[in-house]
Amino acid sequence: MKALSVADGGVLSVLSALDNELNQGGLGCIKYFGDNNISSDGNDNNTRDIEVDSRRFGKECNPTNSTITLEDDFSAAHGDESVSDDDANSLDAFSGFSDPGGRFAITNESVHYHHRSGFHLSDGYSCHGRVEQVKLNENVSKSVPDSVTTIVPPWVHVFAKSTQFSSLRTQVASIAYLEEPIHKKARHRRNRRSLKKEKKQHRLLTEVIVPPSIQEQLLTTSDIDNHIVVFDGGDAGNPPIRPPDGVTWHAISVLDGKHIYVQDEFDPKKGLTFAPVNGVRPFIRLPRQHSLNIVRHKGMNKIFSALEACSKLKKTSLVRSDRKRIFGDYGERVMATCAGVLVSRNSREVLDYAPFMENLPREHWKVLMSLMRCAEYAFEEIAEHQVISHIVHAKKVVPFKTMNMPGSTQSQLKYYGGLAFGCNLFLRCHTDADFTMSMAQVHLKHKDQYELDDDIVVFFCFPTLGVAVPLRPGDFLLFNAQIPHCVSSRCKHSDKIMVLSMYLKASVVGMNDNQLKLNSTQEILAKRYHSIMVHQLQSYDRQRKLSCQYSEFYKTL
Repeated sequence: MKALSVADGGVLSVLSALDNELNQGGLGCIKYFGDNNISSDGNDNNTRDIEVDSRRFGKECNPTNSTITLEDDFSAAHGDESVSDDDANSLDAFSGFSDPGGRFAITNESVHYHHRSGFHLSDGYSCHGRVEQVKLNENVSKSVPDSVTTIVPPWVHVFAKSTQFSSLRTQVASIAYLEEPIHKKARHRRNRRSLKKEKKQHRLLTEVIVPPSIQEQLLTTSDIDNHIVVFDGGDAGNPPIRPPDGVTWHAISVLDGKHIYVQDEFDPKKGLTFAPVNGVRPFIRLPRQHSLNIVRHKGMNKIFSALEACSKLKKTSLVRSDRKRIFGDYGERVMATCAGVLVSRNSREVLDYAPFMENLPREHWKVLMSLMRCAEYAFEEIAEHQVISHIVHAKKVVPFKTMNMPGSTQSQLKYYGGLAFGCNLFLRCHTDADFTMSMAQVHLKHKDQYELDDDIVVFFCFPTLGVAVPLRPGDFLLFNAQIPHCVSSRCKHSDKIMVLSMYLKASVVGMNDNQLKLNSTQEILAKRYHSIMVHQLQSYDRQRKLSCQYSEFYKTL
């Protein structure tokens, strides 16, 4: 597509030109862009650049020194830029996002991430491109990209097959980061800090390198979709896990080491990560010293007691689909609980919490909220700048709910909507419809103070990567929920552990109300999303089908 310039008509001119391009291409699209007014939020300073790595996965992206690091002085990151609006300014990118002219890698028109496993990850796939950003104000932007090929980042799930208002809001939020570039002086300061931070990064994280023997045995997404795949994390002498009656599963032993590789880092000042997959690191385990500093080492029994109290209030276990089935010890009742905001199934709203949570004592609520804030602090400290900037921009455009304590207006979280947990559970390998990177943590009962050299209690497994990440009590693990993953059974049968997952569901971002129309800013982004999606499709029939699908949305404007 040729370059389009913006005259006095601002973004409307661009959108109209985009629509003309579609019509000239024979797509049969109706000109819906009209003369709608574009509203501005009056804030031209809240802009972020999206710089994404375009390096390939494999040996080419593994530096001679196989360690990278993480910012270890979070307060120092709030340098000379204004950060009152969001914390994303203060967090620079990891080495996986160092290409200033890069883009998010999209392998096909599907918004849901499909991981490419095995040796095919290093088959020469490249995501070179350039992101040109468009301001949603009509007076600022001067041009749009020659070729619009960037869409949803690979760690984000949106509902892409529907044009109901709830689904459209997830699409809008997913591309809210597409704004004007920041001022070049601010960019210079950010790049200067990024270079300084990169030097620290090479000291603090170790990159997991999977041996070729494991790469040859990797499971595929087809294996995971068609079979119940679980991981037995038991130590030598531990009884093997046993499926419930009537269930056939494919159990893989972590100890056996044929399909999964375990690499640990015994230096408490170093964490673990993996080479970028489609431009984003699939997981990052914080250095143990950092994790324990965040949870403050002591008082862990209060956390376990609060989680148990919450679980006892739930009369029935959390029910998930067969693709996300939860298992436990054979013959024992499987109980999983969810705290936080959730989508109502019989009304058009997102509930602040499940009804049973009203009976949870306030002291337990405070413990849970404190734990969630710790997870968000870990998220801010370790997540790539683009990940944080993305969710901050999304919340500005779509005011979705996040977890909050009943009767409080000051305790609302920034990013995460919910907390799921269960005692002595393990899961089928699956993916989740999460809107941003999720966080996992594990706690051990009868241990009030965690130590740096605690034993491993469970593994967090990524079978398509061939990696099992060892977790000790209190460890924080940030992970991409669009990559197949699962938690293993516990290492010692005698342990009583609580496995936690902090997340933000895409359904919550959609606000669960198809009667609530989009505002003017959301309408503009919805049109832009549609234009980008159409240009990504190679099939004429699929282009026409998508355009007809969006026609109902345009009729509401």
